[in-house]
Amino acid sequence: MSNRHKTLSAQAQVAQRAVAVLAHRFAGRKWPLARQIKYLHTCTSVADVHAVLEPGSVPALLYVECLHGHSQTERSRSHAALQALLACQTDILSRPELVPAVAAICRLYHYRRRELSAWQPQRRNAFRQLYSLVRYLFDEFGDVPGWVVEAWATGQLTQHGLDLARLTVHLGSGQSLRTFAGLPVLLTRRLEHALRQAPCEYRFLQALRYAQLADLGALALLEPLLATRLGQETGPDDAFWLTVVTFFRDAPMVDPWQFGPVCDWIHQRRTVGTDGEPPQPGFSLKGRRMDSVLRLTTSWHRRTHRARTYWGYGLSLTTTWAGLPIADFEAYGTVWVLITQVLGYGQLLEEGSTQKHCVSSYAYSCLRGRCGIFSLRLHGARALTVEVRANRQIVQLRGRENRAATEQERYWLTQWATEAGLSFLSGA
Repeated sequence: MSNRHKTLSAQAQVAQRAVAVLAHRFAGRKWPLARQIKYLHTCTSVADVHAVLEPGSVPALLYVECLHGHSQTERSRSHAALQALLACQTDILSRPELVPAVAAICRLYHYRRRELSAWQPQRRNAFRQLYSLVRYLFDEFGDVPGWVVEAWATGQLTQHGLDLARLTVHLGSGQSLRTFAGLPVLLTRRLEHALRQAPCEYRFLQALRYAQLADLGALALLEPLLATRLGQETGPDDAFWLTVVTFFRDAPMVDPWQFGPVCDWIHQRRTVGTDGEPPQPGFSLKGRRMDSVLRLTTSWHRRTHRARTYWGYGLSLTTTWAGLPIADFEAYGTVWVLITQVLGYGQLLEEGSTQKHCVSSYAYSCLRGRCGIFSLRLHGARALTVEVRANRQIVQLRGRENRAATEQERYWLTQWATEAGLSFLSGA
């Protein structure tokens, strides 16, 4: 009996308190969501919340994002928004990864264009519900770009210093994109139009690069550009790098995936220097030829052992590849026509040498299956070099010294495309 009154050790007291807290917390987990969120408004600290609710639960996360450290006005606004969301019986409040979006809704709730009480979720998917809710609350005219709304679901509502939640409110009220004060770059009307058309899965910087390349008519370079530092950051030299884009755009029969290696070589020359020379901050491509630039780039990469970073293997004249699953074409009549796929590096070099263009730069893209190079011959003589993407689209065709295709050559290309199930890219 005497053991009942024995003083517990410090360790036992800690354990006893822990058991009590855990028991209480378990009870908090069993509460309905509405009660858990109502409880948040009685708390004065994160410790109060964690004493009853699991730290990683949605209500606990909402307290940190929407209530902790906020003014009374902001807390009242968040309370109103959360109560309205609860009344809608949305699944958004059940997903921890959507807490940043809910917090942004609370923060901007007073900018809403419509009352939340009239909104009802039409789908069971929480992310679909969020897209619908954001447009309902903040997009009065239904023209906020998809990539802006997508940021709500990914939780990336701040990108490169740009507050995409506030941008949603700005655009949703009918204002133009270029007048938003938080943009890290200045936009023209043309750039704004293109930026609004960017794919919805893009982040802001990707959408910006899409707009810049669309404005330059160089979207073929978009994927290679996004793989470089230009796809990761903006900088004071952006205007210069766009001149590199136009340099590639204006050079026919050059593999777009050479853009990254060339940019690395240029960056080295401008900031560090090459071959023992000092840096040349004013270096540009003005007055240079593409074949010369590619030769210097390849030479630098080989000397610095960087080729494997891009390509993973060396090339020899005997290097071959499987090619695209597209049949060759042959026709007889008044003219003998033969269209065959180039399936080796030696053949590619011969094609470029004979036609006097830079098609040999496509070797690594052919090896990776990104595209296929075909040679059109009339009466056995090379006439056209044709680039076909893996999506079965003819994107470029050039004759000797990059001349355009003749009417007769286009006729036979159309016959082949029809038979092989190919299409032409607009402008090809």
